[in-house]
Parts: sequence; C-alpha cells; structure tokens
Amino acid sequence: MEEIATQPLDPETISMDLLTSQTPQPSYGQLVGNTALFGTIGEYLVLRLALETRFTCQFQEQFHSVADLCSEKFNVGRDRRCSLAIDEVHFPLPIRSFISNIHFTLERDLTDRYTPTYIIDNSTNGTYVNGKLVGRNNRAILLPGSTISIACFANIFVYNQPDYRVPPEVESQALRKRYHIGRTLGSGSFGTVYMLHDVTTCQPYALKIVKKQRYGTKLRGSPSLTNEAYIMKKLNHPCVIRMFDFINDPGSISMVLEYMQGGDLLTRIMDNGYLPEDTAKFYFYQLCHAIHYLHSQGITHRDLKPDNILLKDNDEYTLIKVSDFGSSKFQDHTIFMRTICGTPEYVAPEVLESSGQKLYTRQVDVWSLGVVLYTMLSGLLPFGTMNGMTDAAELVMRGNFSMAQPVWRTVRSFRPKKLIYDILNVDPDERPSVEMLLDSVWFCNSDVVQHAQAMMNLASAASYRGSPDESAL
Repeated sequence: MEEIATQPLDPETISMDLLTSQTPQPSYGQLVGNTALFGTIGEYLVLRLALETRFTCQFQEQFHSVADLCSEKFNVGRDRRCSLAIDEVHFPLPIRSFISNIHFTLERDLTDRYTPTYIIDNSTNGTYVNGKLVGRNNRAILLPGSTISIACFANIFVYNQPDYRVPPEVESQALRKRYHIGRTLGSGSFGTVYMLHDVTTCQPYALKIVKKQRYGTKLRGSPSLTNEAYIMKKLNHPCVIRMFDFINDPGSISMVLEYMQGGDLLTRIMDNGYLPEDTAKFYFYQLCHAIHYLHSQGITHRDLKPDNILLKDNDEYTLIKVSDFGSSKFQDHTIFMRTICGTPEYVAPEVLESSGQKLYTRQVDVWSLGVVLYTMLSGLLPFGTMNGMTDAAELVMRGNFSMAQPVWRTVRSFRPKKLIYDILNVDPDERPSVEMLLDSVWFCNSDVVQHAQAMMNLASAASYRGSPDESAL
C-alpha cells in the first residue's frame, strides 16, 4: 500500500512543555498528534487530525496537540464512540476508508504504576509502532517516544509517559530500547533485579544488574563478576533458570533471565508456615533432578537455599528452578574445591572445616539439599541457634539437629525424616549421592513424582539420568 505523505512526527522535536495538560483526572501518558485540533466528546479529549488527500497535504495548524490517557482502555478509530474519534470532517471518505472503526486500543493497569502500556492492533490495514507492524489482534508495548502509524499514515502519533523512569544503573542503550523496565523484584548485596518486558513480544523477563563498584575496582573485569553468566550460558534444564542475554557494561553487568511469577521458595514456606509432605516431595524431586544435571555438567552450585529456588507461578504444584550461580564452580578436571562460600545455615561442615585450605567435593550440594528439605517440612532451620547459646556454625560442624519440634508431628511418613538424617551426615563420604536420592524409596511409585516428571516434560527419570545407582536408599 502506498504511504500517504503526512509530515510524520519526530519525537525528538516535540517540546515536553506541550505535554502538560489540564485534565479532570490523572493521566498515565499522552498521545501527541501532529498539526491537530482538540475537541471534546464525553469525558475524553478528542484529537482531530488535519490531513488532506494523499496528493496534497496542507496543514492548517503547525503545532502539536495532546490527548491525555486516563482510562484503562483508550480506543482510536473512526467510530464516534472511540475515545479518540477520527471524523469525516478532517479525513475525507477515501482516506477514512483505510482506518478501521476501532483501529487500535491502548491498555494499561492503572492500579500498578510500573506496568507497561500495551497497544493492541484491531485494524485491517495495520498499526505500526516505530515502523514495525503489530499485526491484527496482536499487541506490543509502548515506550516514551514510540511513534504510531495507522494504515498508510506514517507516524501521526507519538506516545509519551512522563512518569516512566529507567534505573540509572541500566547503562545499555540496547536494553533501554528493547525492553520496558518495571518494578523492582528484589535487591541485595548481589545487585538488583527488575521486572522486564520485551516491547515487541510482550514476553516477561527478569533483569539482574550487578554494579561492579560494589566489588571494588580491583575486581573490575574479573571472572568473579562474569562467572554466573559464563555458567548459565551452558545450562539447559527445565529446573534450572535460563539466561537469554548478557551485557558487560563499563560500570555494571546485566543479565536477562527467565521470569518466575511465583517468587522464591523461602517466601512460599514463610507464607504457609511449612509445606505439606506431598508438596515438599514434589519440589524436592525437581530440585534433586536440577542438582544432578548441574553435577553432570561439572558444576557445583555451592549456595543452594530456598532464596535461590524460584517457582514458575502461584500454584501449589508448580515447576521450580534453581537460580543464582554467583558462587558456583566448574570442576574442570578435578573433583575438589577449597574456597569458603555459601550461606552459613545451609553450608556443609567440610566447607567450614576447610578454612580455605582443605578440599571438598560436590557433596556440599547434597548437604544443602538436606537443609532445604528440613526447612520445607518444618518451616525451621536445622542448625539455628539453640536458646541463643550456641553458634550455628558449631551445630553444623557437629551435625547437631533435632526433629523434636511439634511441627514434625505433621510429617506422618518416616521416610523423609530418615532421608534428612542420611543427608545431614557430617562425613561427606557417608552422605548419599544425588543419584541415590533420586532412587530413594520415598520417590518410588509416587503419583506426586509422576506429576513432577510430567511437568518437567521428562519421559521418565531413568531415561534422563541413565542407569540407576546400585545403592538405593
């Protein structure tokens, strides 16, 4: 279709002074129109574009006009009932015929200021954002400065959102243009995680940003900062978080990660007090599969804990994924490690004993699995301080824990309890391997395990892992 010359808008030349309008209710953004006149229909400001025929284009006014966006849905089209109606006075019939009754719709959740603004293409002849076709019944996300074209009329709107702010630590211009950056999902000494949406596909992601200065200038460019990304590039498992993009900027490192709507396992446990045995089994089976996969790839996680285990959604029986590989280690040609790392309440005794001098193996992950299982079933830490008198590290070193608390009466089966005692053995050589855990009697002939296998999209545990371990628990 031949494009009609309409003197398209340039978002770079629009004065922000024009974007302050008097409106009876707060607006989340504006549509800026080229050479337009305002009229009022109902409660909305209506933008009437002064466009002539496709052969001549004589603009009666040389200024921009603003339509405030105040409702969750804002329709644009030739239907008079649209929030912004394009009428026959300013669009002769031959031109209006290219425009649908409802050409496009803007949608936004007004209860959350961090959510993106969506544009939905309802048209026959096309709606374009920054020159790219959205497609009938498809949607895209608008960023401030996005240009909107309808049918053969190029760039007749520019979208503006005054309250949209990109966090200053997001240095990458590519990230700023490709994604809508929303609310903060979490923060800590590791950095900050933001909600992210691809503006073209509307797919949600999580953006993890680590500022290099937090680690000191001596670590700038060090493998310590890129270790997590290097490991995640190599991983592909249904229970391991995926990384889709990695940007190494001068002042920060950014990772675009899979978004897990259900939050982390620690929050799930705290919200419920503890998890029922079947739910804990469902999660623990997936977790064992994830750790088995990591070990098969020569990777030891070394900081496994409920905070680093994410849930796909808010359903009770949902997919879990292991995340946060900042402390992980490639074992290369040796099976031993010596660095002290991890969270004290979940770290294995041999790591504490090493003091950075003695060696330990990937069995440290198995110990952490035991602590996670204990916490899921009880809502407690096995090596928390007793009456404030004993240091948690000392309890870990002795393997001193108890199941005497009343909450353990809710765990009817002895098998998960025995499994925890077997795992939390201070001698790593006596501790069961992950393969042995997967072949545990607790998992045998279980509908919960079959459900987990189906959710992980694994034909069977045996076909994924290979031959079972000879020494099943």
